[in-house]
Amino acid sequence: MKIKIKIILSLFFVLNVTIAQTDLKPGDKAPSFVLNLQQNSIQSFSMPYLNRIVLIHFWSSTVSKSKASNKFLNRLAGRYKNTLYRNADGFEVLAVAVQSDKKAWNETINNDSLFNFTNGIAIKGYNDDICKKFSVHSVAKDLLIDETGTIIAIDPRMRDIEAMLDERKNFQPVKKEVIGILAQSSNKAELLKFGKVYLFDAYNDTIATAVTNATGNFLLNDIKLNQDFILKVDNGADIITSDPLALYTSRGEHILDGKNSDKGFIFYIPSKLSYKLTEDNQDATLGGNIGQVSVVKNLLFKNNGTELTPKDETELNAIYLILAKNKALNVDIFTHTDVKSDEKAALDLTTKQALTVKNYLIKKGVNQSRIKTQAKGKTEPRKICHVANDCAEDDHKMNRRVEFLVYKN
Repeated sequence: MKIKIKIILSLFFVLNVTIAQTDLKPGDKAPSFVLNLQQNSIQSFSMPYLNRIVLIHFWSSTVSKSKASNKFLNRLAGRYKNTLYRNADGFEVLAVAVQSDKKAWNETINNDSLFNFTNGIAIKGYNDDICKKFSVHSVAKDLLIDETGTIIAIDPRMRDIEAMLDERKNFQPVKKEVIGILAQSSNKAELLKFGKVYLFDAYNDTIATAVTNATGNFLLNDIKLNQDFILKVDNGADIITSDPLALYTSRGEHILDGKNSDKGFIFYIPSKLSYKLTEDNQDATLGGNIGQVSVVKNLLFKNNGTELTPKDETELNAIYLILAKNKALNVDIFTHTDVKSDEKAALDLTTKQALTVKNYLIKKGVNQSRIKTQAKGKTEPRKICHVANDCAEDDHKMNRRVEFLVYKN
């Protein structure tokens, strides 16, 4: 009998060790933990955490690779922290420094302005309880956890984190054609012809490529606005000049000068200027200050566009909450439909839809002076369909949409 007990206890011990050493994976529930924060405070975290989407980011001030990702994550946290999500109350980055040197940790936080993080430290290094719970054996390591406390990604790329957060928003980012002209700064008649153009996001991930035509124009399709861009031009063999290459709008307005690089020129385009690279940029309306670019897709409407469904009202409440919280913001409403009807019918329909949405926001308490509408009919499809049979129903659904541009007055 004693032997049997020993065997059972041994098996129980082995099983416990095996379970403890099993790495977490997407779909698992995130464990609770205690974390040492700045100002010598200690906080207990249980998942889900305040109904927020959480990224736990393990790094160290002594590991340059893990430090390098901090500036990108800090920027991402600032942009997505208080965004309105369908089921979550926000986004939080818990940055855990795996090191014993608290002085170096605090200096890095201050020097790199990592103030969009909740900053903690695992003083015992990889032997710290939080590292054991999350199977952290090296840095950087990242775990994305949703508002239910479920791990949804491990070590995702920055671009993937952003995409997953966008998917969970109450409304999706607008995607448009990005167009511009490349020419010399001192003489925009001196065009860059047939130059290769690369568009990168702020994390240096390639978004799209193009080649300028004989008039220096380039076009990049389906680009998400309201983000920082890096535009690189491979033109070293074509232009040899001390005069920098410049970026112009499709209307010929100067946006900014490029900087010389090893193989051409590079342009750092902040989000507040990205709207200028769209064909329908409206400088007079926007004043150059964009607060949010977003789109509510697939509003259903009733009675030929004159009424909203309950689902539509739920979608529109996300826009209303932004406007209600900040009285300095205005909104432009753009209504679009598919190619199934003729131009007049399409314009009539989207005119009714724009008025319906505007009246709903006014009824909720938004002053009508803060709202502008523009019915687009079928003139700006996201999916080109020359006739109805060219496209599947999903394509027509994509084209039936209401876009919102929220901006500072």
